[in-house]
Amino acid sequence: MTQSISLADTPLGYQRSDELHEEFLAAADKLRQLDGWPNPNTGGALELRADLALEGGGVKGIGLVGAVLALDEAGYRFHRIAGTSAGAVTASVVAGIVQSGGDMLTLRSTLQSLDFRQFMPEGKLHEMVDHSAGRFAKVVTDAALLTRREGLYSGDYLDQWLGPVLHGQLGIKTFGDLALTEDDDPELAGVSGRQYRLVVYTSDLTRARLACLPFDYATYGVDPDEQDPVRAVRASMSVPFYFEPVHFQAKEATVAVETPGGASAMVRFPAGEHTWVDGALLAKFPIHTFDRVDGKAPRWPTIGVKLSQFNVDYPTANFRESAIAVAVRCLKTMMNEWETIASHHSTVGRTIFVDNIGLGAMDFDLTTEKHDQLFLNGVDAATKFVIEAAKRGGVPRR
Repeated sequence: MTQSISLADTPLGYQRSDELHEEFLAAADKLRQLDGWPNPNTGGALELRADLALEGGGVKGIGLVGAVLALDEAGYRFHRIAGTSAGAVTASVVAGIVQSGGDMLTLRSTLQSLDFRQFMPEGKLHEMVDHSAGRFAKVVTDAALLTRREGLYSGDYLDQWLGPVLHGQLGIKTFGDLALTEDDDPELAGVSGRQYRLVVYTSDLTRARLACLPFDYATYGVDPDEQDPVRAVRASMSVPFYFEPVHFQAKEATVAVETPGGASAMVRFPAGEHTWVDGALLAKFPIHTFDRVDGKAPRWPTIGVKLSQFNVDYPTANFRESAIAVAVRCLKTMMNEWETIASHHSTVGRTIFVDNIGLGAMDFDLTTEKHDQLFLNGVDAATKFVIEAAKRGGVPRR
């Protein structure tokens, strides 16, 4: 298959060569016939439907947008969307568009209005981020700033940008606005606590565990329908050291928690303030979010979009650094590609791998050229995914 995709003044923002486009459309039609879900609301007409899982990746998230638009072009309709960190930002907008009945073509223009440079308005961007941890340690020699604040930057720009998008443009003010009704999904609507269009992951440092929102709000003693998804997304992208965390005030709660083996036990969660940071610390790629655990066959697949690069060039391993430099390297290691091999083996058939062109997650002064290349890489990866899935006879559902 010849890769021939370029930017274009079209509603999608890109175009394929005629030959590739014909192959793509034929593959999408074949997938619909082989892998389509019979929608009971349309007399059993086959449609391509999927849940989405979007990986975190900071500025690289524009690659997610390209992949989502290509899947939408193929005819996929997205039911539920999970995301971590930057993936949570994109997931929230996708979920809002779906829930409000909007046009997915607005996704790119919406995400393009997010100016990543505004996250770090102070000083030279690269003096603090995305260079070697040694560079970081030299710049913050006495760590004075981090002894007075919980992060180098407030992260408030995310609230200022995403709030108007979700609350204003899309009419999504709470997770209750993202709840699936009986008409949306008769099967899932009866599953208490799980009937939501959007799922966001954050790492709870107070409990030292992963928080899956809105599913886990019950363990914090609050009604998920009343919680603001903007705050959940803000917590999910709060990279430690760089951005101040989100503090959440929990009420006392006693809830049933599933134990290993499928049983459950009543667990008491005390009231108090919880510190939430980047979900990528514990779940960078939430591909298993919507996997069924009741033994029934999945109605449609979960398609994951992962921002990856196969490393062939590694740094020299002969450095000795300060404690803060080691801490930063630990952070980068936790948020890097440690789960790539596991993802390749267990979920490769339902994962779109987007070439991230070697960018770091915190490379916030992204050039226009690199921005466009990431977007086209997402389109290209999803195009290949649709064509290959049609050849295989469908997207794996387990």
